[in-house]
Amino acid sequence: MEKISKNQLFCLIMMGQIGSTNLWALGIEAKRDAWIVDIISTIAGMGLVWLYTSIYSKYPEKNIVGITQSILGKTLGWPLGFVYFMIYTFNATRTTSEFADLINVTFLQDTPNLVIQIIFYIAIIYVLFLGIETLGRIAEIIFPVVILLIISIYIMIIASKQINLKELLPVFQGGFKPILKAFYPIGINFPFGLVYVFFQFWKYNGSVKEVKKTTYWALALTGVNLTVSLIIMVTSMGFNYTSVATIPFLEVIKLISLGDIITNLDAIGVILVFMGGFYLTILFYYSAVLIFAELFHIKDYRWVLIPLAVFIMWYSKIYEPNYPFHVKYLVPQYWQQWVPVSNIVPIMLLLIFYLKRYCNMELNIQNK
Repeated sequence: MEKISKNQLFCLIMMGQIGSTNLWALGIEAKRDAWIVDIISTIAGMGLVWLYTSIYSKYPEKNIVGITQSILGKTLGWPLGFVYFMIYTFNATRTTSEFADLINVTFLQDTPNLVIQIIFYIAIIYVLFLGIETLGRIAEIIFPVVILLIISIYIMIIASKQINLKELLPVFQGGFKPILKAFYPIGINFPFGLVYVFFQFWKYNGSVKEVKKTTYWALALTGVNLTVSLIIMVTSMGFNYTSVATIPFLEVIKLISLGDIITNLDAIGVILVFMGGFYLTILFYYSAVLIFAELFHIKDYRWVLIPLAVFIMWYSKIYEPNYPFHVKYLVPQYWQQWVPVSNIVPIMLLLIFYLKRYCNMELNIQNK
């Protein structure tokens, strides 16, 4: 079986998190208290990490399909595994449509959306044909570059004297209700609930201790990055503009001007949008491929790559005709999908596991 190191796992988690967080002002529904939402979400997100890794630690050599069938039996576990396949496919469709639309609107206005998606998936399929080890090594190379670019943007926007900390005041202007509303379900589940996708990849590391430690550190760093990014956006552009900007982080980049020499750094934005979309999409897409292959006993998952990619590109245009549609139905889909999948189902799986163990039922636990 292929293996990935703890450093590669860390970089994969971070690239997935950066792809889902850095470009947007998460928690902005709480207005100037959005940074408080991000801090609370980070702390609560550690609880989700504990929940997910606790389930994984019972079956460190299995993915979500094997785990659900071990706990619930094949009668209930197989359909639940298929539900996860549909959810991962759906999310790959959403991210494909979202990032293709963003690249189309912001940088390649005259390029057909389908052309962007095809190029996107040619790169993705090529990497996945080479396997998880290649994906991990690429993440290990790209992550330092991406994080360096993000930090450079933070430094340059501060050096451009665009920061006004008064934009964060007054604190708790609307009380706790807006903060709690922004915190759940979106704040905690996006991005921290997305870690559940790594049920497919943790087994490639194999060490429960390393997986837990690496995931905790990755999510903690994500929380810091998320909070700093939000503060930079609000203090440089103001709350009102940040809340309506399509991609706030790109608008921040446009504000950078150091002596009229270092300016027009849109190319950095192109890199971050592409890399963020690439890794977020590839994690969902690869997970769907692996689950489908296991459910239907396909020995080589590579046979699934191209047919599923074609389906995703077709369905992305059927389901999401444009970016405003994506934004409009984001919140309802959190209640329909993320709450059951990221919160309720994992809690039930862990409770059933302990209940069955308490009742001395055979679970075929693999201890390490």
